[in-house]
Amino acid sequence: MKYLRWIWQNTLGIRLNSAVRIVVGIIQVMLGLLMVWLSKQFIDVTIRTGSREELIAMTATLVATVLSGILLRQLYYYLTTKASIHQSNSIRLRVFSNLFLRKIFDDQQLHSGDVTSRMSKDIDTVADVTTTMIPQLLVTFTQLAGAFCLLYSMDAALALSLLLATPLVAVLSKFIAHRLRAMTLDIRQQESTIQMQVQESMEYNAVLRSLGSERWVTNRLDGMQQELVGHVMRRTRFTIVTRLLLSATFALGYLAAFLWGGLQLRSGAITFGVMTSFLQLVGQIQHPILNILNMLPQFFYATASIDRLQEMEDSAADTQQASANSRQSSAGTAQSTTGSQKATADSADPLALPADSDETAEIGIMADSVSFSYSSDERQILTNFTHDFKPGSKTAIMGETGIGKTTLFRLMLALIEPQQGSITVYDNDGHRQPVSTSTRRHFVFVPQGNTLMSGTVRYNLLLACPTATDEQLRDVLHTAMADFVETLPGGLDCTIGERGIGLSEGQAQRIAIARGLLRPGNILLLDEISSSLDEETESELFRRLFHAKQKKTMIFITHRPAVSTLCDDVIAMKSE
Repeated sequence: MKYLRWIWQNTLGIRLNSAVRIVVGIIQVMLGLLMVWLSKQFIDVTIRTGSREELIAMTATLVATVLSGILLRQLYYYLTTKASIHQSNSIRLRVFSNLFLRKIFDDQQLHSGDVTSRMSKDIDTVADVTTTMIPQLLVTFTQLAGAFCLLYSMDAALALSLLLATPLVAVLSKFIAHRLRAMTLDIRQQESTIQMQVQESMEYNAVLRSLGSERWVTNRLDGMQQELVGHVMRRTRFTIVTRLLLSATFALGYLAAFLWGGLQLRSGAITFGVMTSFLQLVGQIQHPILNILNMLPQFFYATASIDRLQEMEDSAADTQQASANSRQSSAGTAQSTTGSQKATADSADPLALPADSDETAEIGIMADSVSFSYSSDERQILTNFTHDFKPGSKTAIMGETGIGKTTLFRLMLALIEPQQGSITVYDNDGHRQPVSTSTRRHFVFVPQGNTLMSGTVRYNLLLACPTATDEQLRDVLHTAMADFVETLPGGLDCTIGERGIGLSEGQAQRIAIARGLLRPGNILLLDEISSSLDEETESELFRRLFHAKQKKTMIFITHRPAVSTLCDDVIAMKSE
C-alpha cells in the first residue's frame, strides 16, 4: 500500500490529465466491444438478410467506429506524452530541491554519482509508471471486465473457464514482486557504482593520466559493467520464466475457448457471427492479460526506484527536524547564560538583526566552547573552541592542514552542527541569534580553489545575486582583480567549461572571489582566496578588498603571513 500511497501523493499535477486519459481509454474499450457486436450483426444479419441501404449504413458505422478508435489513440498518446514530461520534471525538481536540505559532510552522504543515477534512471522509471502504466492498467482492467461480461452473456461456461488461472496468478504475484524488487535494487545500485566510477574518472582525468592508471581504471569499469550484465540477465531470466508460466496457463484457456467454439459451431449451437465474436472476445481478453503480465514487472521495478527516491526525501526531512531541534537547544543554551550575557540573550530579538542588504551594518559572531567531530568514532576536529569575532573586525585563522579551520567555517554557515557549544551572530545593539539556515544570509563565503561551474561568466556571478546589474558585476570584478573578464571573447557572456576550463587557476579564483563579494552579507568567510595569486596581485587584491568592505567582519583562512599582518587579530589553531 505504501507504494500506491506514494504514487497518489506524487501525481497531484497530472491527476486531471490521467482522468481524461482513463475516460478516453474506456471509450476506446467501448468502441472495441461495439466493433465485436457490429461484426456479429454484420455477419449474421446484414450480410444474410439486410437490404442495400442497411449494408451501406452498417459499413459506414464500422468505418466510423474504426476511425474514431484511431483518433482517440492519437489523443491518448498526446496526453500521455504531456503528462510524462510534466511528471519527470516535477519529481526531478522536488528531489533536486531536497538535495539542499540533506545533511552533508558525514559518512552517510550519498556519492554524487549515485545521486545522478537516481535523478535520471529512477525518476524516469517512476515517471513512466505513474503517467503511463497506472491509467493504462485501469483501462486494461476495464477492457478485460467488459470483454468478460460480453462473453459471459453469450456463453457463461466458456467465460468462467477463462478465470481458472486467476488464483494461480494471485499466489505467484507476491512472490514475483518480492524477487523482482530485490533484483532491481541490485541493478540500480550497480548502475550507481558505474556512474560514480565514470564521474570521478572524468573529474580527475589529468590525475589518472599522470599516474598512468588509465588501463587499470578502464578494466575496473569493465568488471563493474560485467557485474551489471549479470544482475540484468538474472532478472531477465526470472522474468521470462514467470511470463512463460503465466502465459502458458492463460494460453491453455484461450485454446480451450477456441476448441469449445469450434465444437459449438459444428453442432449448430452457435452461428458464424457468434464464433467470430468468440474469437474477437478471446483476443479482447487475451490482450489485456498479456499487457498486465508485461506491466506488473515494470511496476515492481518502479517500487525499487520509489524506495531509492524516498530514501533521499526522508533523509532531507530528518535533517530539517534535527536542525530544528538543534536550534531549540541552542536557544535554550543562550537563555541559560549568566550575568550580562543572560540579560542580553533574554532581550535579544532575532528578527531585529540588520538585513543582509544593509551595507552599513556591523555583525559579529561568537563561538562558545564549540566541539565537533564528523562521526562518533573519529577524533575531535574542534575541542572547546571559543572566540569572539567582533563586528567589523578582520581576523586571520592559521594552522596546519586538518586542524579544523574549514570545519569552523562550515559550522558558522550551519552546514554542520556542533556536538557541544554554540555559535551565535550578533550586532552592536545586543541582538543575537544562533546560527542556522536563516542566518546564512548574513555570510559571504568564498571557498578555497576553483569552484566555477560550466556556463558564462555572467551565470557564475549571478549565482550569488540573480538580480545584479552589469554595473554591479563590473564593480565586484574590479574589487577581485578580475577586470580581465572584459578582454575575454564575449566579456561577461564568455562561455567557460566545467570547473573554469579555458581560464588559468588564478583567473578562475578571482572570478570566484567576485561572485562571493556580489552576495549581500556582513560577515566574509574567505578560505585561502589568494592561494593561486602572485604576491603583487595578492597585495592589490587585499588593498581593494579592505577598501571596499571596510565595515564588514572578515575572517580569513590563510597560510600566508602577509595576510595575517593586515588583520586585527590572528588565531593560531593547534592540535590538542
